[in-house]
Amino acid sequence: MYKDEIIEDVWKNRDAYVEKHNHKLDEIVKDLQKRQKNPFSKLIYRTSRTRRKKD
Repeated sequence: MYKDEIIEDVWKNRDAYVEKHNHKLDEIVKDLQKRQKNPFSKLIYRTSRTRRKKD
């Protein structure tokens, strides 16, 4: 099976994040909500993105 290093890195980071919050969804949600309120966090608005036209 093909190993994708980027996917493995994402999974490793995801597992570490979940482990940090003891696999409790409510703790994860609270942390994400707290991060979202941070004025220095970077938000990406995908709805306002326009598609490029193919030439």
